Amino acid sequence: MRQFMNPSRLWGSFGGPDEDWVRPHVLWLPQDQPDVLGYFARFREITARYPDVISTVDPGDLHMTVQKIHPQTADGQRVDDGMLKEAAVAVQRELADLRPFSVEIGPARASGSAGIVEIWPEQQPAELYRRVRAGLTAAGLQLPPAEEHYWCHMTCGYGVQDTDTPELAARSDRLASELGRAIRPGIRASATVSSVWLAWERQHPDPVRYTVDRVHELFLGQL
Repeated sequence: MRQFMNPSRLWGSFGGPDEDWVRPHVLWLPQDQPDVLGYFARFREITARYPDVISTVDPGDLHMTVQKIHPQTADGQRVDDGMLKEAAVAVQRELADLRPFSVEIGPARASGSAGIVEIWPEQQPAELYRRVRAGLTAAGLQLPPAEEHYWCHMTCGYGVQDTDTPELAARSDRLASELGRAIRPGIRASATVSSVWLAWERQHPDPVRYTVDRVHELFLGQL
């Protein structure tokens, strides 16, 4: 496994403005769903045994990213709470006729620099992604280019360093094996997506962590 927080992923600079470490996002947050929290608790039992390979995501930080939002507008203004309020109205309008849906979370796998937990089926999360983008764009916010195929997933841990010694490589391999095989029985958890949050997300580079300041909850199937 490689170190997750390489220079290309840093939002801010050390010694620079604190606000650079905070960016707006639309997130699905599962903290009200005990089955999901219990499922990820099993992953934490595994990742906690490998602190030299992977960090452990706290229950309160679990999320699925629906859409990243650029922190500046097209004319260079920093996105603020007032802009998020306007965006919330536009996104809620797009979600008015999208009914809540169920997904299956899992299984997990070790990727190149993180512990990834897949979410499926993909069709309804992808529709959610498209509608959120439409609302944010209508509100004048700037977004990264659209993904051809929206990849819905969650993260159970982040690589803390490059496992570039024989000992670390062996531990990384054992972690990958445990993540892929140890969650038995019940390798998936069921969840309901009935709302998303327009939120401020803060990046903490060392140790790697993403924390969320919830601003506007947006409900599927409501206006």
